[in-house]
Amino acid sequence: MSSAVRFRAAVTAAAAVLLLGSVAGCGADLARSNFQRTTVPPEPGGSGGTGPAPAGEITDAAVSAKALRLIEPCALLSAETFTGIGTPAEPRPSGWDRCAADVTDAGQKKIKISLEIGGIIIGPIEDAKTAVEGLPQLEKKDGDTCTVTAVTSKEPKSGIVLQVDYIGGDPCGAGRTAMQRLVKNLHSNPKKHPEPPGTVVGVDACASVDTAVVAEALGGKPNDPLPVGLHGCSIRSRTPQVMINFRPTSAPAEEEGASPVDLGGGVQGFAKTRVDDEPECTVTWQHRVIGKDEYDLDLAEQAEVDYNGGDGTPESDKSCDKAVKVAKSVVAKLPKA
Repeated sequence: MSSAVRFRAAVTAAAAVLLLGSVAGCGADLARSNFQRTTVPPEPGGSGGTGPAPAGEITDAAVSAKALRLIEPCALLSAETFTGIGTPAEPRPSGWDRCAADVTDAGQKKIKISLEIGGIIIGPIEDAKTAVEGLPQLEKKDGDTCTVTAVTSKEPKSGIVLQVDYIGGDPCGAGRTAMQRLVKNLHSNPKKHPEPPGTVVGVDACASVDTAVVAEALGGKPNDPLPVGLHGCSIRSRTPQVMINFRPTSAPAEEEGASPVDLGGGVQGFAKTRVDDEPECTVTWQHRVIGKDEYDLDLAEQAEVDYNGGDGTPESDKSCDKAVKVAKSVVAKLPKA
């Protein structure tokens, strides 16, 4: 399997399933107890998991990609969201758009909650039969796990994805109720990420690059840019592909085997060929230092451009030269502190 195929498969697989932690087992005493299965219906008068699903395009500004990029996901996993479901522990953030929380119900059963805002939807949206606060709602149950998705965009297909792992309870009932409250919160006054000068948290990755530069790198007129989550973008021309991604991380841009490159404007990046003898190169750089993590490493907003060619070798395809040219065009367009 080529590097290009593996790269795209990894993106699809990561978007298809949110597994931010394995389900915690109940204690021995609880396992022998026969607690009543908990079913939490949507709030009276609400529209959580009720039908029919709305048809047509989704024009709700509160759940547009522009609005969702700024939403703080952990703030949505609040005690109010889980009223009648259980008591949540301190939520755990993962990047700008993911968060997880452990919830304990009245019978001391554990519920694992994983939330992704702007998650990619795999499968037909036409499967949505019900609505949540005016949005189509998808629901998929697999044993003690239920994934509830509020569709926020039909093209590209994306939404608010809530995975509930609930042994001995009703994961879909809990998911529907929590989702209704999440979406209601988004329509009121949701907490947002800070927007200090120069941050890329609200930047549309698909609008951050010069299309002419990408077309030259891809060797032909590219397809329309395709968002990958809220902070990434994929641009293709037949097989060659360019991926752009922004994320907060303490991982250094200078990986082992990477070569320093000048990206202009005083920005130094690092270029690295990912797989020997395959035409793929990734350029990574720190856009803005945010602070320090728990290990006293720089926590930064990191940008990445990955060029994945169709055939040849990194040398014959000049993969890193192309990745650097695209990265320079991104650096020139990003906000400055």
